[in-house]
Amino acid sequence: MKNRIILGIIIFVMFFSLTGCVFKQESVKKRTVQSNSNAVVLYFSATGTTKKIAKKISKQMNSDIVEIVPKEKYESKDLDYNNDCRANKEQNDSKARPEIKNKIDISKYDTVYLGFPIWWGTNPKIILTLLDSYDFTGKTIIPFCTSGSSDIANSVRELREYNSKLNIKDGKRFSANASDKDITEFINSNKTDNSNEEVSGVKVLINDKEYTINLENNDTVREFVAMLPKKLTMSELNGNEKYIYLDSSLPTNSSNPKRINAGDVYLYGDNCLVIFYKSFDTSYSYTKIGHIDNLSDLGTDSISVEFKK
Repeated sequence: MKNRIILGIIIFVMFFSLTGCVFKQESVKKRTVQSNSNAVVLYFSATGTTKKIAKKISKQMNSDIVEIVPKEKYESKDLDYNNDCRANKEQNDSKARPEIKNKIDISKYDTVYLGFPIWWGTNPKIILTLLDSYDFTGKTIIPFCTSGSSDIANSVRELREYNSKLNIKDGKRFSANASDKDITEFINSNKTDNSNEEVSGVKVLINDKEYTINLENNDTVREFVAMLPKKLTMSELNGNEKYIYLDSSLPTNSSNPKRINAGDVYLYGDNCLVIFYKSFDTSYSYTKIGHIDNLSDLGTDSISVEFKK
């Protein structure tokens, strides 16, 4: 009888140990999240505001995150805009390139979320140091910034002008108290997955001159590219754009960009394709299709445009 009791206790302990292991393994499985190894959040933050947003983006994507560390740290006195501070001097000096302290490896990433605060309506000069120091060719750069009021559009325009070979998306401005929902919407609107492979090699011929177009990643673009190749005659309007009404409608997600930059390609309504060749402020809403690098003035006549894969 005593032996049976002892045997029963041993069996009970063994069973409890085995089931305990099973429960532990299942709980580990539930915590496992697949890492986004093709993307990195790369950011510069002088006061910690941009860092806060960068960490939220990295956490939601489960991606790597790397800080751009200046060799000479920015103290409070360096950011006192009311005085002749260091930041004032750098932003007013077109040749200023503040040194970066840490080495940054971007070779294994296809997508770079690039974050920075807005200084004087644009990006800090250390971002230009970054572009000078590392090769971003073939990568998708998705900018994001923090600012109390200034939009990111001017920064994006200047970065594109600084290096027209890079694929730089429109990006987004965040306030310091941006919500998790704001971050999620930003990530979802810039997803780069296999569904976007078909739009990666589109060229534009305008009056037989070839241009590169950096396409957005949205349903409008995917359906437009599915229609290619397409040769069009686009008419002149307002001394700043060429347009044509397409035969079929496209999905839309329109918003007011506030400023049009020369080279921007938009959809007005659901079937009016527009190429802007001059920059100006606007109150109209459009769906962004892409941006044509180094677009020259297209004159006042109708033009021949061919989009091809």
